[in-house]
Amino acid sequence: MNGLENRDDHRKIVALSLIARVGAVTYKKLTEKFGDIDSILKATSKDLTSLKNLPKNLQESLKNPELLEKAEKEITKAQKSGVDIISLLDPEYPEELREIYDAPMVLYVRGHLPIKGTPAVAIVGSRKASLYGVRTAKSIASDLAKSGVVVVSGLALGIDSAAHEGALKQNGVTLAVLGGGLSRLYPSQNKKMAERIVKNGAVISEYPMEMSPRPEYFPMRNRIISGLSRAVLVVEAAQKSGALITADTALEQNRDVFAVPGNADASKSQGTNALLKQGAKLVTCATDILEELNIADKSKARSADEISVNIKKMNLSPEEEKLYSLLDNEPLQIDTLIEQSGLTISRTMSSLMSLEMKGAVKELPGKNFIRNS
Repeated sequence: MNGLENRDDHRKIVALSLIARVGAVTYKKLTEKFGDIDSILKATSKDLTSLKNLPKNLQESLKNPELLEKAEKEITKAQKSGVDIISLLDPEYPEELREIYDAPMVLYVRGHLPIKGTPAVAIVGSRKASLYGVRTAKSIASDLAKSGVVVVSGLALGIDSAAHEGALKQNGVTLAVLGGGLSRLYPSQNKKMAERIVKNGAVISEYPMEMSPRPEYFPMRNRIISGLSRAVLVVEAAQKSGALITADTALEQNRDVFAVPGNADASKSQGTNALLKQGAKLVTCATDILEELNIADKSKARSADEISVNIKKMNLSPEEEKLYSLLDNEPLQIDTLIEQSGLTISRTMSSLMSLEMKGAVKELPGKNFIRNS
């Protein structure tokens, strides 16, 4: 097939994707019946009647003389915004996603898709996340990125944002899948994050550029989040949460499902705790996921190297170095720091104050301290 034929088929599949109520499942039915995109567009009313549950007036839409022109305009609009439209006909289409039953006909991609074969893990959870949930999602995403794993999520507030942020902190690759067109990025608070994501990763949607996000689109995009990934980690989720929909689609797609345990009396942990009861694999750190997926864990060695580099950069005293090395992303109470460091109370207090001034540690309520990430 030459370049012109490729371009023509590309325009035709974009055209088909723009017809109202023609989604992934309808496209699958049509291709199974007619074979290729040309035959679909030439299908007669009689041909179509043999297929059940097709959109009304589909044949009329297929014969609309403005359909291909509309597709050309959509392609031009995407190109002007730095967006590639990748279809199921293209070799660049992600192989993991191509495998699922209802793979989207087209993907609008701003940025760069990862090299084929690079492992990916989705991290999802509550929009109204707790400090514990945000910290855990960011820490696990960060360590996954250190080990070369692509972090996939949905750019929502809460756990999704924390997952993207964790990967970005390591200059890792992260993919954000939206529930609306790329020109209607939602939530607007995350526009700056999206700009950072596209430098190494991509912002992705199956919807036309100007399509506004709608509530019913978000459950649909969850199948793409899991479809792009080898496994899905649910960090924090209430009993009726969109994150649990992603877990369900992951199981349907034969993906591994992991969950982070939470407090038994916390509403935001009811969903994750229920997943664990149903057989999801318990995760407390990235190593749990990496071992399960047989991916080399490079995070520990790099973390030790980073601590050493940070100590040199900040010119820490021996006492400050000792306290800094004890701290991590988990808060430690000052009494624990005194006990583990072997320093006096006054030395501990003065060293922690100095570390705070250097931006190395942060004090939390109740005289708890964490390393400043």
